[in-house]
Amino acid sequence: MERKRSLSHVGGGVSAVGDPTLSAALAHALDVAAAAPPTGGDNAEEEDREHVHGFHTYPARMHPETAARIIAALGTPHATVFDPFCGSGTVLVEAAIAKMRAYGTDLNPLAIRLASLKCSYYGDPWLAAFHDAALKVGEVATYRRAQKTGASHRYPDADMQLFAPHVLLELDGLAVGIAHADEDLRPALELVLSAILVKVSQKRSDTTRQASDRRIAAGYTTKLFVKKTVELCGRLKQFRELVKSPPQVQVGIDNATELETVPEDSVDLVVTSPPYAATYDYYAHHELRFRWLNLDAQALESRELGARRTYSRTDSIRAARDLWFTELTSTLQALEPTLRDGAQVVLLMADSAVHGEALRADASVEAAARQTGFTLVAAASQSRPHFHMPTMRAFEKAPRREHLLLLQRDRGQSHHPVEDEPTV
Repeated sequence: MERKRSLSHVGGGVSAVGDPTLSAALAHALDVAAAAPPTGGDNAEEEDREHVHGFHTYPARMHPETAARIIAALGTPHATVFDPFCGSGTVLVEAAIAKMRAYGTDLNPLAIRLASLKCSYYGDPWLAAFHDAALKVGEVATYRRAQKTGASHRYPDADMQLFAPHVLLELDGLAVGIAHADEDLRPALELVLSAILVKVSQKRSDTTRQASDRRIAAGYTTKLFVKKTVELCGRLKQFRELVKSPPQVQVGIDNATELETVPEDSVDLVVTSPPYAATYDYYAHHELRFRWLNLDAQALESRELGARRTYSRTDSIRAARDLWFTELTSTLQALEPTLRDGAQVVLLMADSAVHGEALRADASVEAAARQTGFTLVAAASQSRPHFHMPTMRAFEKAPRREHLLLLQRDRGQSHHPVEDEPTV
C-alpha cells in the first residue's frame, strides 16, 4: 500500500516532451527515488527530509531534491529565484543553498512565518538562548500541570473536541510560557508549538478529518515541545553550515494574482508549485494553527487559489474548468512583469478531479499560457496515486499524473514548443 505523505509522491517512470535539453532536465528533477517506508516514532514522516526541510509538516510541498535539481539545471550564478506560492519555503531554502537570491510570497501567514524561519541564519548565541527559552517554557507548563492550574482562558469547542483535556491544559501552559518569553524568540517558539499541535490532537493528519486513536500520556506534550526545539536548533545549524553566510532571501505576504511586492524585471527563474485545483484547502488545514498563533488569515480564506471548498461550489465540470483557467491566467499575467528577458517559469502541478471528472494540469496550463503570451516549451510527467475516494473514478481511463512544466514568454526567441498540444 502506498504511503500518503505531505511531500509529493515520488518513484516510477517519467515521460518528457518538448525541447530535448530542457525536458531531460525536468525529467531528472521529477525522477526522485521513492523514500523508504517509515520506521515509526515522531519523526517517521520526516525521514526523507534534510536539515530545515524536516521541520513542520506542510501539505503537498515540493520534494527538496526536485527543487534543487531544477535550480541547478536552470539557475545561473547570482540569479534571482522566485516562488509566488512559497509555502513552507522549500524552493527558497534550496535557492539559498545554491547561493542565489530568492523572493518568496504566499497568502498563508503561517507559510510566511515558516519560510522566514527556515531561511534565517542564526548564530550560536541566538540558538542557545532559543534552547534555554524552550526549557523555561516547558518548566512553566510542567509547573502549571503539577499545581493543577486551570486554563488561562476559555477555549472554543473546536479545541475541546480536538484535544484530550489534559493535553489542552498542557498546550495552554506552553502558550502561557511562550507569551512571557523574549520578544525575539517568541515567533520561533510559536512555530515549535505549531509543529506539535496536530501530533498531540485527535486528528490523524493535517489533511484529513479522520480521528486518531492516539493516546497522549501526561507530560508528553511538554516533552515533545522541548524535543522539537532541540531538533530545530540542530536543523538550523545544518542549514547555516550549508549556506556559509546569511542568505539573500526575502519573504512576504502577497497574492499570486497581483504580486504587488515583487519588483518588475527582477526575476530570472520561477520555481513554484501552485495549489492543485480542487485538491487541498489550506485555510481549513491550518485553521487550528491560525487560532493558536493568532494569525490573521482572512486574505487566504477569501482568495485562496484552487481551494477545494471553492470548487465544490461550482455546479458543473465546465464551470470548474473555467474557474481554474481564470485563476491560472491571472497568475501568469501577474507574473509576467516581474520577469527579466530570458526568464523561465517552472510549475510543478498535478492532475485533479472535480464533479467526478479529471482536470488535467498540463492541458490547463498550456491553455492559460497561450492566453497570456507564454509558450510551454518542455514538460515531464510521472504517475501519482489518487487518495480522494469520491473522485477515484475520474482516473480510471488514464492515471493521475504530476507534471513539471516549463514556460517562456513569447518574445521571438527560438522555442521548441510542445507538439500535439492537449485541449482542456
